[in-house]
Amino acid sequence: MEKLEYVIEDSTIAEVLGVQNFSNESSAILELVKNAYDAQSPDVVITISADRIVVEDHGIGMNEQVIRSAWMHVGISNKGYLVGEGDSFRILAGSKGVGRFAIARLGSKASVFTKMQNGKAIVWKTDWKASTLSSSPEDKEPGTKIVIEQLRDNWTEARVRNLRNFLSRTYHDDKMKILLEFKGTRTEVKRYFTEMRLGVHCVCAIFLNYDAPAQALICNIRSDEFKEDVRALCPGIDIYNQTIRLDMREELKALKTELSEDSSDEAWSELLRSVGSFSAELYFSLKGSSSSDLEKFHYKYKSLDERYDDGVILYRNAFSIASYEGKRDWLAFGKRSRISPAAATHPSGAWRVRENQISGKVVIDKQENHELVDLMNRQGLVENDHYQLFIAILIAGVNCFERYRQGIIRQIVKAENKEKAESVPRVIPQVIKKPEKLMALSSNETRTFLDELTKLQQENRQSRKQIDETERRYRYDIRLLNIFATSGLKATSIAHEMRNHRNGIDENVEYIKKALKRYQVWDIVNAPENRRFMHRDIPGLLEKNLRINHKMVTFMDVMLSEVEREQFFPEKLDIGELLQEIKSVWEKDYSWLSIQLNIPEGMSFRSAKDIFRVIFDNLILNTVQQNKDMSMIKIRIALRQTGKLLSISYADEGKGLPEKYWTDPFRILEVHETSREDGHGIGMWIVNNTVINSEGEIKKIGLPPGFEIEFTLGERI
Repeated sequence: MEKLEYVIEDSTIAEVLGVQNFSNESSAILELVKNAYDAQSPDVVITISADRIVVEDHGIGMNEQVIRSAWMHVGISNKGYLVGEGDSFRILAGSKGVGRFAIARLGSKASVFTKMQNGKAIVWKTDWKASTLSSSPEDKEPGTKIVIEQLRDNWTEARVRNLRNFLSRTYHDDKMKILLEFKGTRTEVKRYFTEMRLGVHCVCAIFLNYDAPAQALICNIRSDEFKEDVRALCPGIDIYNQTIRLDMREELKALKTELSEDSSDEAWSELLRSVGSFSAELYFSLKGSSSSDLEKFHYKYKSLDERYDDGVILYRNAFSIASYEGKRDWLAFGKRSRISPAAATHPSGAWRVRENQISGKVVIDKQENHELVDLMNRQGLVENDHYQLFIAILIAGVNCFERYRQGIIRQIVKAENKEKAESVPRVIPQVIKKPEKLMALSSNETRTFLDELTKLQQENRQSRKQIDETERRYRYDIRLLNIFATSGLKATSIAHEMRNHRNGIDENVEYIKKALKRYQVWDIVNAPENRRFMHRDIPGLLEKNLRINHKMVTFMDVMLSEVEREQFFPEKLDIGELLQEIKSVWEKDYSWLSIQLNIPEGMSFRSAKDIFRVIFDNLILNTVQQNKDMSMIKIRIALRQTGKLLSISYADEGKGLPEKYWTDPFRILEVHETSREDGHGIGMWIVNNTVINSEGEIKKIGLPPGFEIEFTLGERI
């Protein structure tokens, strides 16, 4: 057989791998900077004028053999993993063998003057229709100078400034200087991320280190966001430092079947190992705080002088990956905050950091993270399973910070509300009752009176703001619950239709039996030889149908009874009777449940039935779903009255919380938080939201063995 090889026109290669391959002129110049870096040059000088771009380095250069075998061989790279030793050690940036075509993106004519140590100076020239190689008239030092002419872009001061900023963000090393010259002025490009300082560049720093062999993420948070007095408002929370270790096998279990065809634990662990170890530093700060927020939340800084605000940049060793240089929201912070738009003050909704509030760097390695593959055009990453897992690990670390910061904000708001409740005006009520007293106030009373008026003004402004926050909060809650309400309405509609056929559903099996007996075939189908196979066992199939029908009727009755209007009306409830109803329904549907009630005789409480049903149905449903494979589960529910509150304890003898929640059990109350692959993560959020809206509070969530939760319930409906 004759072996055939592709023949491609030079102009086509230049167009496809050069002009069309690079999204902008800055990314094309970056490729030439990377080439200088890989050539072990101590510096690279980029000189831009109206008619030409010159990129010159003092690296190892090329000889004729390298030009012919590597430079002119498309798609081959003579670069390995690293070069040099000691201070000159570098991890090579190139690997695809197409970076040289960045020259074509910049201009339609180019000359490359190059020389190796103890070699001849040579020049390679091209107009992208034909290329030539000859001796160079320049007697230069070792290195390479690229002269690009007939430029495709108009280089203005603004474009050069954009290039300088781009290179500042995309270069992440100090082994080579980058010098940029325009109109006779030469400046050194400084790295964007220098040594981070809290209170200058950001107020919180999140350090993430993923250990692939251990499949664990270490999240270390350093914060200087709040004033010193916040320590007293947040007992049990270190407002300066927090370290959290996450077992990613458990943390991301919901992704297991989605990312791995073999969903075994071994395959899942292998996927978590093969993504490779990596690190990240993320920097959080608000763009600015109003005076009222500064006072209300005890913020330490109103604004930052040198705030990092260029987004999150992904570096592979010394250089960023194009299209991940901070301008693109590749970690989808915007999408996350739209899905969960709750403010940090929201008592039950999950706050998500906004994309304009976070900056930082993620660093991966060419060899360690080889499964994170560059696109051929070097303009991004292949979004394979390893990429999806990589993103999920980073977001798990961001979640740690979000929970930590929201925990502090909630404690501050709680303390402020308590202080407001205790701070009752003393002089104003007296003046309102007797206006003439205003003229007879002592000097001390006058000062107190003015202080009280000032405080009322502040509270009035804050109240207006809180009204806006409350409206946003309820818009968020309503959006979330509307989804489930719609599903419930569909189910209710079907239940109403089924009610018309209730008699048939409940009695048809008996009618069929009677008909078979009347036609004298019952004894035949009931004979042992005709019942050997399950799919031919007519009496057995009828019995199975009868059990299913009973469940359907029960579902229909429960569905319709729970949406009856009177369920939502406040009234004096007999708590023992109501809980007994809930217990009976669940034990009837699940024979392996045993619910023990400990309720004082004659206990009554003003509330609405739907509140109790929502709370206990969700708690019991969680127990059922977490312990499906157990033969018997005991649930204990105890209630006692404390003033205007009900104190409630719920416990089961099941598996208890998964290990990922042991360090922070209250995390299960967050919306969309679940450990089950088929879970929606809404049940415990609904429980918490219902409790909070009644003016109650979740007090305790216990750790295994079993599951335990203690909370109070108020009378507000």
